Amino acid sequence: MSEQKPEAAKERPDHQRWNYNIHYMSPLLGSIPDTARTALDVGCGEGFLARRLASRGLEVTAIDVDPAAIGRARAQGHTVELLDSTEEEPAESPSITYRAGDVLTSPLETYDVVTASAVLHHLDLEEGLARLRDLVAPGGRLLVVGMANANWPQDLPRDVWATFVDKFHRLFRGYWDHGCDCRWPAAHSFRDVRDAAPRILPGSEYRRELLWRYTLTWDKPAS
Repeated sequence: MSEQKPEAAKERPDHQRWNYNIHYMSPLLGSIPDTARTALDVGCGEGFLARRLASRGLEVTAIDVDPAAIGRARAQGHTVELLDSTEEEPAESPSITYRAGDVLTSPLETYDVVTASAVLHHLDLEEGLARLRDLVAPGGRLLVVGMANANWPQDLPRDVWATFVDKFHRLFRGYWDHGCDCRWPAAHSFRDVRDAAPRILPGSEYRRELLWRYTLTWDKPAS
């Protein structure tokens, strides 16, 4: 993992940031229904995804277990550009409410959109999926980008090809390190996620992505 310090995350405006999580979450955001009004970003870190959600006109609640990450998020304001604010005098938007807490135990409402980017590998897989499911309002949508352990040897050809694609992206885009703590290796594999999703989220769509990620989308029935 990168050893970039958290403070370095402030050096690059949001529109210049790219990493695997952003790469795969961005197209999922385009699927948010026009009727959505509220969103929950789980494991928000320094707030990049929360700001993206707020820029779509959603009232966002963003939660992370790390108070330092929440402090960095508040210091960066709410727009897709970095604001001229500090942790001591944060320029916080009324459209984002940042909370320091554990998503598994914190009292939360239900939301039209729930996002979780690089979060589930920090949690017990089935408990985490069930909690995300319960936080989605009827008719709402769950969007997940996740990390998991490879299933070798069958994943080896994919991972070899991914190293070449990764070098291309880094050459032309650079790679933004979010600066938050990351648990690795994960306690589950890609196959574990693929097998658990239909049991806990019936009708969900699981996709194994090239650059060491998977995506998972699920619509909660309206009634």
